[in-house]
Amino acid sequence: MNRVLAAFLAAIPFAAVLNIFQDWLGNGISASQTGLLIGVLVLLAFLVYSTMSTSADTAHEGRLTRNAVWALHDRMERSFDEFRDQAASIRYFPARHGPEARHLKQAATLYAKAGEVIDTARDGDEILAVNSFVEVFHRRSDPAIERLQEDYLRRIENRLRHGASYHRLVQLPSLDVLDSSSVFLSDSIEPSYLEHYRRIIGLKSDAPGQRVSLDAVTAKYPISFVVVRRRNTDGSAGGAIIWQVNEHIQGNGLPESANFQLTGIAIVKDSKGDVVRHFLDWFKELQRGQRSLELNDVRSRGGRRPAA
Repeated sequence: MNRVLAAFLAAIPFAAVLNIFQDWLGNGISASQTGLLIGVLVLLAFLVYSTMSTSADTAHEGRLTRNAVWALHDRMERSFDEFRDQAASIRYFPARHGPEARHLKQAATLYAKAGEVIDTARDGDEILAVNSFVEVFHRRSDPAIERLQEDYLRRIENRLRHGASYHRLVQLPSLDVLDSSSVFLSDSIEPSYLEHYRRIIGLKSDAPGQRVSLDAVTAKYPISFVVVRRRNTDGSAGGAIIWQVNEHIQGNGLPESANFQLTGIAIVKDSKGDVVRHFLDWFKELQRGQRSLELNDVRSRGGRRPAA
């Protein structure tokens, strides 16, 4: 046991150096804090193993030392798990950073990471989404991007089969546009999302017991986000956030040509709910006066509907 203590004390200054080096790099809240702890554990195990291998102690003493090391390993691993579950983290994934040749790969990573967040939703969890169509999004369709979006949206629909609920709010300048025969929401919705909305509306009609909603609300917050919400054992709400960041594009300088496009997402993992609760408050605020969307509300011009 003296060797275990010596090895542990030897790991302390090394951990301090690692911590200083990590701070120097400036990773901040986006860095994995458990990585540092795991590094200390690995060094500890190596030092103890080296000490045992060069020792002239008896086999019995070696077994006792190894048992002590594994017991310490198990205790530290449990501590790592608890730390990881309690810590909040933020990571940003760009969609349009650097040369244009990289943009498709960046988009693939972005949608894959967003999909991983959606896949964490289990029975009893909620997927709460907010979209803002006050901004007019770029309409030049890229088939490769559409496929990425389609896969992401299908992952949301798949979570419904695993017991999660899904509620999406669409912000509009005014709910009166839903009663205008000359206004088409489909003009401001990307094709993959348009078909997703139609499938969700159909699911509401065909499976009334399914916990799914698609509603229009009066615009208040010019942001788009998704919250995967789960209940903690103490009754609080934690989970994860997919926070969309949009970029304003001037076009040819004319106001009517201006539009927005996705420039990236921030993924916030927040099991304790310190950040999640603010997004839940915004969601509840937007819900006031909500109006359920019907198939006629997402019709295409000329009455044509793209194939699902």
